[in-house]
Amino acid sequence: MVTMDRFHHYMNLLFRTSINIPIAFFVAIMVCFLAGCSFGPRMVQGNRLDYNITIQKSNNEELLLNLVRARYAEPLFFLQIGSISSSFGYTANAGASATFMSNLRNRASVANLFTPSIGAGISEMPTITYSPLQGEKAVRQLQTELRLDRFLILTRIGYDIETLLWTTVTRIGDLRNIEVSVTTEKDRKPTYGEFLELARLLFRMQRRGDLEFVGIAKGERGTDSLTMQLRYDDEEEADKIEGLLGIRGDRTPLPDSHSSSTIELTSVRDLAPPRMEEGEHVKVPIKLKSFFEMIFDLSFHVEATADELEGKIALPYRDFAGETQYRRGPHMGLIRVKSSSFCPDDAYIAVTYRNRCFYIGDNDLRSKIFLIFIGAIFSLQSGELQTAAPLLTLPVVR
Repeated sequence: MVTMDRFHHYMNLLFRTSINIPIAFFVAIMVCFLAGCSFGPRMVQGNRLDYNITIQKSNNEELLLNLVRARYAEPLFFLQIGSISSSFGYTANAGASATFMSNLRNRASVANLFTPSIGAGISEMPTITYSPLQGEKAVRQLQTELRLDRFLILTRIGYDIETLLWTTVTRIGDLRNIEVSVTTEKDRKPTYGEFLELARLLFRMQRRGDLEFVGIAKGERGTDSLTMQLRYDDEEEADKIEGLLGIRGDRTPLPDSHSSSTIELTSVRDLAPPRMEEGEHVKVPIKLKSFFEMIFDLSFHVEATADELEGKIALPYRDFAGETQYRRGPHMGLIRVKSSSFCPDDAYIAVTYRNRCFYIGDNDLRSKIFLIFIGAIFSLQSGELQTAAPLLTLPVVR
């Protein structure tokens, strides 16, 4: 860094010299040296945002790519960013050349041609490390069922219960969600329509503020249970929900013909008849999906060509009929991945795969929000996997 004392020293030398050199040139040199002192903060301000935007875009692209892979029954693969280290350097230089006269009698005109030169350079040396998700770590993160405590976190974030049941639940009570098989085509379960009806009723209660998830409790066998409190609008609503769950809860009367009950969602399904101790709440078994199952469920809404479906290159999908056609299945309308021979300019996120472009439109707000939802589940499933925090280093240049 050039101090003000040294700057005055350079200026005194300038005015004492006998060579007629333009003052503006030396002022430009001094400004160049002094400006170098503020390069560091400007580098942090600009490059930190650039890395942030790029990594966020890259994560979305990787998630979209794996949705497309699942549509074609291909293995999922993720690369996690371990650390980012970036160092910056800058240089500045100045020079001058002159052509002297052969006649040196006139000392006031030493040179008749003066050519100044200045230069500056900025360099960046980023180092990015990637950690492939593979081996036991991949099995834990992709194949392990979502835990009830993470399900609770998703409810606290603000996602509605209907979306959560559609996406993360395989079975609640005796009601089964749609089951997707990669190898065989399973029959549609007759309870799927009732599963959708339960999701709709619980969503209606949540929207009224009559559904709360209280917390997680540990059972004697080390199993988790999630306490759910419900306040029914009337007896008819209570009968519907308890009938769908196959239970008869202890209802507590409330003013204005309302009633409430408490249900424990447990991660273990006991085939033996339940024996309730005094003071215990009625228990309902719930089985959650793994991230792998969620991705394959959603992949059926990635557009595939008719030739790919006919040639069994992409996994087939059939719409439901009758009462189970509610929203044409659990995920239709929540996320939609289009495909084209080229990537449109208005795509929110796009990846090129199998010589085609798969993308989510920028005006498809529901799909964009749902992509954030799936990314949040992937982060929750990461568990205790440790990754280094982004590191930015700025060397001191004298």
